[in-house]
Amino acid sequence: MSLDLLDPAKSALLVIDMQNAFCHAKGTLGVSGVNVKPAIRAIPKVKALVQGFRAAEVPVLWTVQEHFETDHKRGRKRLPSHTSKRKRVSALSGSWDARIVKELARLADDPALVILKHRFGAFHQTRLEQVLGMLGVEALFVAGVTANACVETTLREAYLRDYDVVAVSDAI
Repeated sequence: MSLDLLDPAKSALLVIDMQNAFCHAKGTLGVSGVNVKPAIRAIPKVKALVQGFRAAEVPVLWTVQEHFETDHKRGRKRLPSHTSKRKRVSALSGSWDARIVKELARLADDPALVILKHRFGAFHQTRLEQVLGMLGVEALFVAGVTANACVETTLREAYLRDYDVVAVSDAI
């Protein structure tokens, strides 16, 4: 695949859920026994990637996953969900757990480019598609965490919406 086919003026970087809940030993995944070392190792790679995209004047968008202590929609499920394996609700609205990790927080400095989401996919019931359209984005580079959930779901959602999609595997 040749990335030369993509127009930087019609591209963007989407950084998925680089939050304490998923990237810090004291975050929800860490205290629940999930190995967060791969996410921690991704932080400097994501930082360098973001800085490179910004230097090239390519927009960088961020997703922030947020949950509520009581989620009646999820609560109506009868079969246990992935969240039942956690010691607490991850990324509670307004909590330290929900914040972007300190190494990256200052780079997510434009609130218009931070997409709040409540489930795995960055497109699912968010304003992401509208923002990408306003920016004229046709190609999406994706980095972040977690590979088997939020990143993978977002990659599929983008592909199904006919974006050219590149998974930046070194930063996932």
